[in-house]
Amino acid sequence: MYDIERITKIIADIERYFKDMEKLNVKSADMSSEQFYSLSMLLFALLNRAIDLGNELIKANDLGLPISYKEIFIILGKNKLISRELEVGLVSLSGLRNVLSHQYYDVTKERIFGAYKKIDAVMEFSKAVKKLMLKK
Repeated sequence: MYDIERITKIIADIERYFKDMEKLNVKSADMSSEQFYSLSMLLFALLNRAIDLGNELIKANDLGLPISYKEIFIILGKNKLISRELEVGLVSLSGLRNVLSHQYYDVTKERIFGAYKKIDAVMEFSKAVKKLMLKK
């Protein structure tokens, strides 16, 4: 059974982070230091909330215990809770979460901008979860 309150909070956070990201007005990897650090933290927050959302789906559907962040999205894809395309996008982005957390000193503006261009997968994921919740 879905924890509607928790899932709603996670989705609200994701939507708020996307609005905050838009305000940064990042157009290229040639961003200011302020944009770089702000965008890095917003990407980190978005990835954490996507992971939280994935864990909620796994728990609600009794799909086991993932051993990595990437596996969360693999399990969801395998069980047809998200599309294959979305699974691939989220798996790709989930690798950045640990880099931002543990190797942030090596993250470049180019890498952050590359993730920024792909981060819409998190919004697609939250929309997919909303549709799943409406079916239940």
